Amino acid sequence: MKAILGADPLGITLKDTLLREGVEVYDLTEDREVDYYSVGFEVGKAISEGQYDYGFLFCGTGMGVNLVANKFNGVYCALCESIETATLSRKINNANILAMGGIVVTPYMAKKMARAFISTEFSYGFSEADPEFLQSAYKAVQNLEPDILTFNQERKNKSI
Repeated sequence: MKAILGADPLGITLKDTLLREGVEVYDLTEDREVDYYSVGFEVGKAISEGQYDYGFLFCGTGMGVNLVANKFNGVYCALCESIETATLSRKINNANILAMGGIVVTPYMAKKMARAFISTEFSYGFSEADPEFLQSAYKAVQNLEPDILTFNQERKNKSI
């Protein structure tokens, strides 16, 4: 497993907590302060390009980095504030980036959430009776990405 992480100044405490816990990742913001939109862009791009399997993003609320990272195709960034949502974001949505807020989530909770996130596999259904629902829903979301990209490009061209 290859992972990347980054944080703006308000998320550094959570990022540093994960690094001390032995989570093996590339620290994008190891030696520099980066604005939330830049770190969200860099991690989102790296995941979209397939350079890493997972990403971790941290800013004040987690929302800013989440919004930017999710602009990239193939990125499923989950903004989470609990172990349960971190687990379900992997199990149900096959999220590949976990975003957290340094002013919302404690370092203790961040460690637990990160462990739950990387140890949870994508599920193939909610129950034995419906084993393929989540897989087909995930594929449907993937199939929407080119249409969303085209729509966004057409809107951009109209506004120019």
